[in-house]
Amino acid sequence: MSTKNRGNLGVALGGGGVRGLAHLGVLQVLDREGIKVDQVVGTSVGSIIGAAYSLYPDGLEVTRRGLAYLRGESFRTNPFKKVLFHSDNVEQNFFRSLVHNIKKGYVFSSLIRKPSIFKSERLYNVISEVIPDVEFKDCQIPFAVPAIDIRSGNEVLLREGSLRKALLASCSLPGFFPPVEHEGMLLCDAGVISPVPVSACRSFDTKVLVAVDISTKLDTLEKVEIGLDAILRVEAIAGGRINDMELELADVLIQPNTGQKEWSDFSDLDRLIESGLDSAKAKVSDIRELLSKKTRFWKTAGSSTS
Repeated sequence: MSTKNRGNLGVALGGGGVRGLAHLGVLQVLDREGIKVDQVVGTSVGSIIGAAYSLYPDGLEVTRRGLAYLRGESFRTNPFKKVLFHSDNVEQNFFRSLVHNIKKGYVFSSLIRKPSIFKSERLYNVISEVIPDVEFKDCQIPFAVPAIDIRSGNEVLLREGSLRKALLASCSLPGFFPPVEHEGMLLCDAGVISPVPVSACRSFDTKVLVAVDISTKLDTLEKVEIGLDAILRVEAIAGGRINDMELELADVLIQPNTGQKEWSDFSDLDRLIESGLDSAKAKVSDIRELLSKKTRFWKTAGSSTS
């Protein structure tokens, strides 16, 4: 068995809104330690950061560009971006107001008449400001994006074609943004069934798979006032169970301590990156040991079949 073209390290980057900045800290540590990333798969915000790193494999530089964008005039002055990302300049109760309106029926009524709350063009414009108009083949590191085809119910793994369009599908949270038409499919965010795309990353046949989980733990729910509260709670519990099963398939699990940071709260950005740095540093020796063991295994297997 030949060892040529076998991947060494695959990284699965999970979704979680602003908490995705912790991914940048993780990637910086891998770079600093000389640990080469051979494949990247990302979901939702993990897909955007994964795409940026796959195009420009320099965690520190990607971090610099990301912070420059989030702290720049373009982000601060665009009302939609403020609403979408909940920057510090937005009134703190926006999403509370959104949920309140859902409960009152305003947004629910809108979703009955329209495919989503927001238009996809708005999300696409945000993606276009941080990711160039290129294709998967232009990535320096092999990269893939999972999405759900709501027509067939299947999860698909996008590896070719437009990078921006794939990211649009991966970030199109059902209800908030319309699904993306692509080759006869209707694609949307796969985070609802796979918050951290470990199984998708396994498709690259990597020797060592590192999963970065930025999800938050469920708080104790004191009371359920209306039926919608119960529905959302059960959905969160189901998502957590699915995520736990996915994470068991990883060789190394990195869980940055982002606290209970809401996915849309873009304050204290440096602290989020530091959480990724700290959590990744603690796992460096585990990654090195596994890479060493599995590399020896494949070399032995290769020599015995040659």
